Amino acid sequence: MTPLRVLAARLRSLFRRRDDDARLRAEIEAHLESLAAEHKRRGLPSAEARLAALREFGGVSQIREIHREQRGLPFLDALAQDLRYAFRQLRANPGFAAAAIFTLALGIGANTAIFRVLDAVVFRSLPVPHPEQLVLVGAYRGDAGIGFSYPLYREIAARQQVVAGLIAMCDLPIESAALASGQPIDGVTARMVSGGYFPTLGVAPRIGRALADSDDQPSAAPVAVISDRFRRRAFGDAGAADVLGQTIRINGAPFTVVGVAPPGFFGESVGSAPDLWVPFAMAPRVKAGLMISPAAKMISVMARLRPDVSPARAQTALGLLYTQLRELAAQTFLGREPCRVEFASGSQGLGGLRAHFSEPLWILMAIAGLVLLMACCNLANLLMARATARTHEIGVRLALGAGRARLLRQLLTESLLLTAIGTALGLALAAWGSRQLIALAAAGSHWQIPIDFGWRVLSFTAGAAAAAVCLFGLAPAIAATRLEVNAALQGAGRSAGGSRGHAAFTKALVVAQIAVSLVLVAGASLLVRSFWNLLHQDFGYRPDGLLLVSLPLDAPSLALAKNPGQVQLLSERLAGLPGVRSVALDGMGPLGSWQFSGRISLPDRPSRDDDNALLVNVSPGYFETLAIPIAAGRSIAAGDGGGSAQVAVLSETAARRLFGRDNPIGRRISASPSFDSLHAVEVVGVARDVRPANPRQAFGFLVYLPQSGKIPITSIEIRTAGDPGILAAPVRHTLREVAGLRTASVRPLWETLRSSVGQDRLMAVLSGAFGVLALLLASVGLYGVIAYGAERRTQEIGIRSALGATRAQISGFLMREMGTLLLCGLVLGGVATLILARWIRAMLFGLAPHDPAMLLLAAAALSLVALIAGYLPARRAARLDPMRALRQE
Repeated sequence: MTPLRVLAARLRSLFRRRDDDARLRAEIEAHLESLAAEHKRRGLPSAEARLAALREFGGVSQIREIHREQRGLPFLDALAQDLRYAFRQLRANPGFAAAAIFTLALGIGANTAIFRVLDAVVFRSLPVPHPEQLVLVGAYRGDAGIGFSYPLYREIAARQQVVAGLIAMCDLPIESAALASGQPIDGVTARMVSGGYFPTLGVAPRIGRALADSDDQPSAAPVAVISDRFRRRAFGDAGAADVLGQTIRINGAPFTVVGVAPPGFFGESVGSAPDLWVPFAMAPRVKAGLMISPAAKMISVMARLRPDVSPARAQTALGLLYTQLRELAAQTFLGREPCRVEFASGSQGLGGLRAHFSEPLWILMAIAGLVLLMACCNLANLLMARATARTHEIGVRLALGAGRARLLRQLLTESLLLTAIGTALGLALAAWGSRQLIALAAAGSHWQIPIDFGWRVLSFTAGAAAAAVCLFGLAPAIAATRLEVNAALQGAGRSAGGSRGHAAFTKALVVAQIAVSLVLVAGASLLVRSFWNLLHQDFGYRPDGLLLVSLPLDAPSLALAKNPGQVQLLSERLAGLPGVRSVALDGMGPLGSWQFSGRISLPDRPSRDDDNALLVNVSPGYFETLAIPIAAGRSIAAGDGGGSAQVAVLSETAARRLFGRDNPIGRRISASPSFDSLHAVEVVGVARDVRPANPRQAFGFLVYLPQSGKIPITSIEIRTAGDPGILAAPVRHTLREVAGLRTASVRPLWETLRSSVGQDRLMAVLSGAFGVLALLLASVGLYGVIAYGAERRTQEIGIRSALGATRAQISGFLMREMGTLLLCGLVLGGVATLILARWIRAMLFGLAPHDPAMLLLAAAALSLVALIAGYLPARRAARLDPMRALRQE
């Protein structure tokens, strides 16, 4: 037979072992009967003939084993035997098995959950053909990104010849969405895209057609492509083909569905999965005309490179084209300063979410790895203790002829079985944990991150499981098989050779656990304290009791700013709502989503590079509503703006940077470029510094101006007497009724602040949880090593008691042993903390990475837990009956 046929026969025999054994027994019995019959013909009685046949045939059991080895796979047979024996061992020790499996499930599950999110956010490419050809196109002035306006993009796209395709996209604010029947659809998200969006990405619709350049024309009929997920949500059981031609009303405008995107396609940005895509040319119909104006730079641009054009050449060509076209009248507000175009890899899409959360996820990955390392140390200690208890058993097996390699394989099989069960539970934990991780980081935002158990995740989990087996199973297995057989048989396990080595190994593991625990607890204390500092710092205003209304940057918000009478009416109607104390409106304010900056200059000196200020148009009562103190002069009053002289209020940072220690009141400033002609504006006041909506940003360089009608109103701040959240619905209704405004969000300012520190919350919560877990694992490790030491020294304790040692003295010498381990671990952990703390420097706020108070607090917490964990077994050992201890072998 050929080797392949032999292998196939052996594999088939694995699944029909009973039939093969029955046939072999029948064949052997037939041979024995034939031989016995031959001996009977020679005159032997039946019984003697049977014995003679057995002697002539040979050992039946040996022949059966030879045939089993020849027809089967000995390695798999031995593995099956080892697994059955390992399962019996675990079933006989359910407490140990449960503790080990739970520990492994927790460690492997936590690592897999974090890596699953890391894979989705950092590693995964866009689900499009040849994603490596995609590049992000950015425009920069100095180090600051200045973006593209849609008209400028159109001019560049029409003239360029160096890339295979150039596309633009931006979010479309949704006020309302409904089916043709009028049935509303909640929670709809949409993207405005250029006509070549789908062809450039290389995405073919599941059914229907994609958007084309002809759709991205003002005269074109309004059409849309919807996602497959939205198709199921909006149209239920209707087939994919049935939705083509259906009408969806977006912000009141009807759109005809011409295509359905393929399942799994989430667009070009990780974290956002639009429900539908509409052409940019439809912006005026959906009340978003301002987003495609020459002054708005809100779009993202992506290109697909041509194989015959290098990225450097394409970047240079687009940069030259951009420099030429920005001189058009539509771009003069950018000034004459040099600008440039730069490419970045677009294979993974727009990287806002990636840039924000990749570093925290890597840090959490390292923390989870350390927790798994501690778990492996604990399991190694448990297995070492079990190996010591099984010394007599292993000695007997060695005496009966078992090879050390065979015993090593058996012990490793037990570790492998534990890891397999723990990994299976860990995967279930990871499926739940990754979703909770995303929800915690999103902090109320509707992220759509496609997470699954792809090959990278499964490979990582398999690697983590294999590493865990080696870490906690290999050393105890090797130590357990290095026995002197005679000593093992005589000592019944306690005095057998190798116990000193076992004890030293377990102590080393505990020292390592304490050191790693200190690193984790100290890091967790730093991150938790940093998160506390972020939310309890001085913002410059009073955030409690404040409702923040964010308005989309669209035509209605600009129309409102141009109508002072309507602004006054809206303010009065909002102020008349029950529980409202005061109302303020602003354009491009520090708490909103949109800001506008200008270069500030003085009459006696030109502007400098650091004189770029945030220009904010505010209504009267703005400072009083936000509770921003006026440090000097006055605030913006009702008579300011309009036809009166131009005035401004500076923040303390702006006043200090522009005028130093001089009094700024009455001085003149100018701003350029800007939407307004701000020349010789009189400074009438200085307001206290405030932080933007992101609490990590420094106090802003702010210039407050009266509302002029040229800056859209983008935020409304409402001071309430009670819970601001209950006013969300009445405020939305009032805005729609009085001014026809739609809202981007209406929520208490505290919620906005908390959502802006999502990565800090993620780090604080998870590092705190891992820190508590590290304390628990360290306490279990210390408890185990002290209990194991007391058990190993039972006779010594009995002798000490018989010679007059008190319980306090007995527990004291055990506690001294624990104290030595604790001190060694704290020293090593302290050094490691000082070295590794710099990795989280960028994550900290308001404290240094080597903050001594936090390090001492972590060491104190770990010491307290260690003392409790060590005292319990020491106290129990001190209460042993001396006579029973002396009689014990």
